Amino acid sequence: MADNQVPLIVDIDGTLLRSDLLWESLASLAVRHPLKALLVPFQLLRGRPALKAFLARETRLEIELVPLSKAAVELIEAAEREGRRVILASGSPQAMVDRVRERVGADEAWGTDSITNLTGSSKLLRIQESYGAFDYAGNSWVDLPLWREARRPIAVNPKRLALHFGKRARPDLEVVEDERVGWRAWLRALRPHHWAKNTLMFLPALAAHLEPSPELAVRLLAGFAAFCAMTSAVYLTNDIADLSSDRTHATKRHRPLAAGEIAISHAIVAALLLAVASAALAWYLAPIFAAVLASYLALTSAYTALLKRKLIVDVITLATLYTIRVVAGAVLVQVPLSRWFLAFSIFLFLSLALVKRVVELKELEGANAEKAAGRRYQVEDLGVLIGLGTAAAAASALVYCLYITSDDVLRLYDQPDALWIGLPLFLYWIARLWVLASRGVMHEDPVTATLRDRATYAVLVGFLLTVWLAS
Repeated sequence: MADNQVPLIVDIDGTLLRSDLLWESLASLAVRHPLKALLVPFQLLRGRPALKAFLARETRLEIELVPLSKAAVELIEAAEREGRRVILASGSPQAMVDRVRERVGADEAWGTDSITNLTGSSKLLRIQESYGAFDYAGNSWVDLPLWREARRPIAVNPKRLALHFGKRARPDLEVVEDERVGWRAWLRALRPHHWAKNTLMFLPALAAHLEPSPELAVRLLAGFAAFCAMTSAVYLTNDIADLSSDRTHATKRHRPLAAGEIAISHAIVAALLLAVASAALAWYLAPIFAAVLASYLALTSAYTALLKRKLIVDVITLATLYTIRVVAGAVLVQVPLSRWFLAFSIFLFLSLALVKRVVELKELEGANAEKAAGRRYQVEDLGVLIGLGTAAAAASALVYCLYITSDDVLRLYDQPDALWIGLPLFLYWIARLWVLASRGVMHEDPVTATLRDRATYAVLVGFLLTVWLAS
């Protein structure tokens, strides 16, 4: 057979696409139809073809948004220039494979039907019956039978174990890869820079003037670690739930899961391990602390599934999630949470949550868009949101003033009037934050942005001096 008559057979999941359509379908079903997701184990008992047919019926993936492997696309383009036929052969349902074919312009598309799961030896038999000689591009251990028989075996972004056995079966196995990101992708997915939000847990201990001790430090750091593990688990889960919307976003499409740098299955396992480790550590520290952490998980899950798409409810939920961190710190060190401090926190965090929405709408305004994907806010809402946010900031300042004039402050400070110095410092900090947000020069989460801002630390130093003067 002449070289230009030998077809190039290309696998889809993990080869042409930098994701797996089975896991994409499972994630989509769990997010959009959680009750139907409970039927998955029963469908699997009927066999993988039945499960895949069920997922194809119940989900409508935005396949055109799933990232392509640059290396696989280059293989296809090279084969087309040589005048060779390109066939997509995948274990994914035929309907999905047809949509991938439309996207890349292949000559044929073979997928799983209601009877045959088109992987491994089943795929090999179909190829040999249709063409005889063939070149094959795959990525996993199920492709071993095809690599053994292919004229030119190609591994595209292969898994480590698959590459090991592939090389043993065919020493001439050709390896082509996209740029590897490795641990850096996991670092970005876990969002360690967002762990700074969890330092809010330390505030109750500071506000209660607890005596510093090694035991207190260890307890706070252990609680901080538990919260960080849980928040990273939540970020992974959120990224899985938001795959479609993230892939249409100007910057979020570069997130590791949206870009296909981390497999959905790996992210699920990592999220489960982090959540279990977090829960175990929290329970060891104090059952009530574990209960607060569980409430955080429940509320953030509700936020991801439903509440973030509800007008105003979403920002109230975000403010509550920030406040839960403060409550967690209080129960961890066993200090009562002042009603003044709680009221101040609620208004302040509501203001910060509104800053987050204003920042998002400012980005849309700059891109000449009207509405954010998956949100209920429009650019025309900017005026209302800025008004609500600045009002919440003013309310938090008012609570601070009322606290200074209350009887409670006399029990903690010898010179409580010195605390008035903190008012202009706070007003400067929160007003500056709102000015930056309304100008559209802030491009990240407001809590993270403020923790990176030098002005925040200057104000913090000034406030600590104020507390020292009042003591």
